[in-house]
Amino acid sequence: MKLTKLFSGLIFTFITSFSAATAYGQQYTVSGYVKDRATGEVLVGATVYDAALQKGTATNGYGFYSLSLPAGSHTLTCSFVGYQTDEFSVSLNGNVSRNFDLAEESVSLDAVTVSADGRDMALRTNQFCEERLTMRAIRQMPTMFGEADVVKVVQMQSGVKTLGDGSSGMFVRGGGNDQNLILIDEAPIYNPSHLFGLVSIFNPDAVNHVELFKSNMPAQYGGRVSSVIDCKMKEGNANDFDFAVGLSPLSSTLTASGPVWHERSSFLVSARRSFIDFIFKPDGVFSLIPAFYDVNAKLNIQINSRNRLFLSFYNGKDRLESSDGFFNKWGNTSGTLRWNCNIGSRWFLNTSVIVSDYSNYMEFNENKHKYKWETGITDVNVKTDLAFYINPDNTLKAGVGTTHHHFIPGQTADSLQSIPQISAFEHFVYLLHDFSPVPWLGVNYGVRLSAFQNYGEATWYEYNDDYQAVGIKKNNSGVYKTHTSIEPRLNVNFRLNADRSLKLSYARNAQYMQVLQNSTLSYSSLETWFPANPNIKPVLVDVVSAGWFQNVGSQYSLSAEVYYKWYANQIDYVDHARLLNNPYIEGEVRVGKARAYGLELNARKTQGRLTGGISYTYSRSLRTIDGINDGREYSSLYDIPHDLKINANYKLTANWSASAAWVYTSGRPTTLPVGFYQTEDSYTEMAVPIYSERNSSRFPAYHRLDLSVGYEPEKQGRVWWSANFGLYNVYGRKNPLGYRFDTHHGQVRVMQTTLFRLLPNFAVKVRF
Repeated sequence: MKLTKLFSGLIFTFITSFSAATAYGQQYTVSGYVKDRATGEVLVGATVYDAALQKGTATNGYGFYSLSLPAGSHTLTCSFVGYQTDEFSVSLNGNVSRNFDLAEESVSLDAVTVSADGRDMALRTNQFCEERLTMRAIRQMPTMFGEADVVKVVQMQSGVKTLGDGSSGMFVRGGGNDQNLILIDEAPIYNPSHLFGLVSIFNPDAVNHVELFKSNMPAQYGGRVSSVIDCKMKEGNANDFDFAVGLSPLSSTLTASGPVWHERSSFLVSARRSFIDFIFKPDGVFSLIPAFYDVNAKLNIQINSRNRLFLSFYNGKDRLESSDGFFNKWGNTSGTLRWNCNIGSRWFLNTSVIVSDYSNYMEFNENKHKYKWETGITDVNVKTDLAFYINPDNTLKAGVGTTHHHFIPGQTADSLQSIPQISAFEHFVYLLHDFSPVPWLGVNYGVRLSAFQNYGEATWYEYNDDYQAVGIKKNNSGVYKTHTSIEPRLNVNFRLNADRSLKLSYARNAQYMQVLQNSTLSYSSLETWFPANPNIKPVLVDVVSAGWFQNVGSQYSLSAEVYYKWYANQIDYVDHARLLNNPYIEGEVRVGKARAYGLELNARKTQGRLTGGISYTYSRSLRTIDGINDGREYSSLYDIPHDLKINANYKLTANWSASAAWVYTSGRPTTLPVGFYQTEDSYTEMAVPIYSERNSSRFPAYHRLDLSVGYEPEKQGRVWWSANFGLYNVYGRKNPLGYRFDTHHGQVRVMQTTLFRLLPNFAVKVRF
């Protein structure tokens, strides 16, 4: 009954909004795509604006815009960061289709602009906690190995924590690493890193645009409770062929793109491969040798002015081999077939068929026995999204989809040691309404209904109150467990004036799968995804947020945001949990509640020769789970109260720039021994540690400074090159990755592990 009333109310909103569109007065619509003039690629987030009416819109994730205006004469301005502004005068007495082709602007040293649109976006948009990252801004950030890295730039945003040198772990506003939805052309990626987190899977030569949503994601996103990182791949050059070759200390890259049918279709292929394994072997200087490769490919076909097809592909694999027989291979494969259709001038339809696969295979020796362990997840997803651009202040969106999941939680040669495989369906439907009833108020609200169904042949254990397996349950066919969630979302934007905005937000998010891993460090490649089932409930998170956003002059922006999150069905492990070769792994899990809260302060300079920002975050992430820490509240492994991040870019000349980034964070929690006692048998003498309460100790504070210098010439002629040179951890800070304890002649020794001190890096790219 509640669902019926909810849907009835939302459908009524659709009808009244449609009626409001017809009552808006005689109006017509200008619609089309905004593209890069040189390559024909769409520009996501470009603005189309009528200054006289102070009405405008932005292109969606596929470069499409729709702007409805009263009949009469109008002058429209189209702009995008780093591109020349274009104007178009039109006399509206009917709907008009108009594409904009923007040319990249030449850099003027006294008017460098990094994110003018981004500076105003926080004020204009009704959505809360959204960051748009362009590749231009990403390339300006110093990195560990010289190559631009999307994940490392995301980690520099306020509210995003990481745990150590080079780690690709992202802990957003108190959430776990597995609570981030990471998409490449709409396909979910379950392990976003190469080389244990030192390099991300995002090849900078294949990335067009990245959006980050922190906790308060729009209703079209679901399945995770902390954040969304939505990455769109480049489409390829529709006008001319171009090639690029890149080299960095860890890998080399080869990229090719060009038209299949001039101005109507294009392709992109970009491949990376590490070469460490070509130089070293595991029985030589190093006992452990890693290697990785990835391939991005995309085909873009414009059927006609209203219909486009896209075929995207990603494949990335890592391999780790040691001299003592250890072998580990893992990676992601995904494919997306999308159909875009702009129906008329106000309706935009996107339908996608998505396949995603993550697999992890491991071989290792233990007690003179060889073990094999395989885990993974395969998804097949079909979904469709429909947007109705009623007028500049009124947009409706709706969507529906279903995903088939197949989980391999843990497979080994011994069936008695394997965790049974699980199949499930995940369904969703959502409605979203973004509108401004009056000029000073904007509202973005919606609801997402989701369901998760375990089905098919399955076997699982029943546990008693002491978490001991006491029986086996079997299902032969059909659905045997269903979880459902109603996920409302609400954002309210009070536009106090042209330079100030106050936003309030509430959201509920549900997550039906979690990673079973007893270490949050991303240097461990083993990640076992486990779904909700008769023994494990989905994680539910409620979050309330408030934010103040202000522009100061023409160059600066300030913001202050606070949030509070409640977690239900949060899982954690008992001490000394055994994750491999353990069919009773659910008996190691304990369930409870958690909370997270924080304050984020940001200041940015977006124009001039010197650009950059400074952010400070105070946050906590705490858990209370029966059976852990005697039921008392304790810190999660990513409860890092303080962090300060400063980044700056200075334009030295038209071609040369210098960048710096400094990071300071509180020490992360850990569980350290408070003492040892000696045991002795006929063969050995051992010091057995006595541990303190869960996560009651902390590492020392983490901080480092990175510097880089980049060269980017004007794009003239057929052959040109760019380069980046840098230093990671300039003053050689010994940031601890971990501690090891050993005994020698009855004495306990503590040894600190440090990953990197001063690390020079470079990246060179030749394009032709």
